[in-house]
Amino acid sequence: MKLTTCTLITAAAALLAASTLRGAERRQAQQIRPDTGGKPELEMVFVVDTTGSMSGLIDGAKQKIWSIVNGVMKAPSHPKVRIGLVAYRDHGDAYVTKVLPITDDLDKVYTTLMEYHADGGGDTPEDVRQALSDGVHRSGWSPRGAHVAQILFLVGDAPPHDDYKNEPDTLTSTAEAVKSGIIVNTIECGGAEDTRQSWQAIARRGEGQFFQIAQDGGVQAISTPYDAELSRLGAKIGGTYLAYGGRGFGGGGGAFRAGKAAAQAGIESRIAAAAPVPAQADRAVNKAINSYAYDESDLLQSVENGVVKVDNLKNADLPDALKKLSPEARKNEIEKRIAERKSIRSEILALSKKRDAYIAAARRKQGSGKSAFDTAVSHAIRSESGSR
Repeated sequence: MKLTTCTLITAAAALLAASTLRGAERRQAQQIRPDTGGKPELEMVFVVDTTGSMSGLIDGAKQKIWSIVNGVMKAPSHPKVRIGLVAYRDHGDAYVTKVLPITDDLDKVYTTLMEYHADGGGDTPEDVRQALSDGVHRSGWSPRGAHVAQILFLVGDAPPHDDYKNEPDTLTSTAEAVKSGIIVNTIECGGAEDTRQSWQAIARRGEGQFFQIAQDGGVQAISTPYDAELSRLGAKIGGTYLAYGGRGFGGGGGAFRAGKAAAQAGIESRIAAAAPVPAQADRAVNKAINSYAYDESDLLQSVENGVVKVDNLKNADLPDALKKLSPEARKNEIEKRIAERKSIRSEILALSKKRDAYIAAARRKQGSGKSAFDTAVSHAIRSESGSR
């Protein structure tokens, strides 16, 4: 029987999909997650063919992943979004699969996606068997619960190597996904008949949808006069990151906080240098609407979300700039920094409204155009997660 959205969101039974993870993958997937206050969560895993013929799709995903996430977060239900990635190729290539377990660190997702480059392949079939199995069993899905919707997207242009016996066949893995409460959708790039047949069968078994898009992904990236300023504001809000914590860390809390601050600065620098400017603009919008835009070591976010109380902060956990202040002055300084972040958010949101209007007008002029990766994903999310 097909799972309805209601069944998916309200099911109480739990199957720990992360139980088959190995070593570090298990530890990463079982990270402590902040309480969302009963708000719905959406978990998505993209299982993506990264062989030589997929360069257009990969570039399109880099353009649109932030826009896709923002579309979900702007919905009235405003769910928390967590994403995992499985890149796959074939035997004899540089790798068969690379797995990034599900995480709410969307910058990590994006910087991982930035590392994807189309290469390898050769013969038409790819090791879709292992890719789909890893997407189901090694991605660290949360225990199925009352507020978690779980959706997998298999994206590629070549059928499975059904002569490989190293993993269960794709329909077996898909059935296991459905049993765990995961909907499986398939997106075919191009028009190969054998791929279409396999992808349609997987989507039917996965109680999801089949989409056929252009070989190059079909993404239409629209540049706007507001992108550069939004990109600047995104970097500016990133500069408000304030690391805290680290007691018990090897080398001391100071080394921990310095490492966190350096890592965040590195992300900002890397995205500014390599990401398409429209994608940087979409990322800035995400930083303005996402209550969990940064990791758990960001003091301002933790205070805003009620995870920590300023009066309960331990001196050993504080950045040096706050340690030397009196309790009252420390509280005032934190409030000042939070107000600065809120002000930047307001600037981003005001500018994003103008940008949205510009993009909507440009799309009306272009017409509906060809089917695309981002429209396929957004359509599936709307119909399968309850976020409208």
